[in-house]
Amino acid sequence: MKLVAGICGFGVVGKRRFECLQKNKHISIETVCDRKFSKNYKRKDIYYYNDYNKLLKHDLDLIFICVTNDVAAKYTKKALIKNINVFCEKPPGKNLREIKSVYDLYKRKKHLKLKYGFNHRYHYSVLKALKIINSKKLGNIINLKGTYGKSNFGEWKGQENWRTKKNICGGGILLDQGIHMIDLIRLFAGEFYDVKSFISNNYWKEEIEDNAYAIMKSKNNIIAFIHSSATQWEHLFELYITLEKGYLILRGFITGSKSYGKETIIIGVKQKNRSIKRSKYQYSKDPSWQLEVDEFIDSIINNQKIQNGNCQDALKTMSLVTRIYKSKNHE
Repeated sequence: MKLVAGICGFGVVGKRRFECLQKNKHISIETVCDRKFSKNYKRKDIYYYNDYNKLLKHDLDLIFICVTNDVAAKYTKKALIKNINVFCEKPPGKNLREIKSVYDLYKRKKHLKLKYGFNHRYHYSVLKALKIINSKKLGNIINLKGTYGKSNFGEWKGQENWRTKKNICGGGILLDQGIHMIDLIRLFAGEFYDVKSFISNNYWKEEIEDNAYAIMKSKNNIIAFIHSSATQWEHLFELYITLEKGYLILRGFITGSKSYGKETIIIGVKQKNRSIKRSKYQYSKDPSWQLEVDEFIDSIINNQKIQNGNCQDALKTMSLVTRIYKSKNHE
């Protein structure tokens, strides 16, 4: 017997999730909705709607929510109330209050699975780095320094500009893209509580920020610095992790745009003569989208806890993003 799935939001991300679901033998896709559909119709046993409420009338086992930030939390709660397992893309909502409301509802729906789309956790370079960190072969983390940047907001203009309207998106480059870096820093080093930041929209002068700079400290005295940028004229992903016995450098990501360079991890190990032995690994495939979808489906079939991107992860990551915004000094 197959699980019956629905997809809400059929843009770039929704279509990619659709492809992943098609590759999973346990899934039957029954319905898709998107407000851009001009009419309701059925094709190849799949119902297409322009109204989310019509999708919810189907007897679904799970739903993928791939919508704008302003309705992500609202749609997630509607599905949970209908006792449907939910996979929601990041960010989990416009602000911390919205994800808290989801969390409060989910605590009463623990028999369901709720997962959020932090797919960077599933890249090969990240998986390798996490294995090394957890093994303690290089000791404990001392500090992390990350930059994640896009070239501009111009690429968002073709999406009806919703990503630059604060009443819809809730935040700028930090909430849209930098949230992935925040999630990875939490994954590698745990929770950060002491936060200082600068938030700027000096260049693009949109309603939301085009640069966010934050320095954070954990209770274990790990220091992390991140720069989330919409003025990175060449797309960039870099994360330096300094450990007691060496370092890790994650650089580049395989994405649909192929604009972040080759996905690479460099491992530096301190030698007795104080030199560094370096190893370099590069990856040519991006398994993250499929691995994330398959893990979610497996958790439903086998009634397993969500290990990555669970509701608590989303709440803690959004809490840290919120502290960065609130501790800001405007440039």
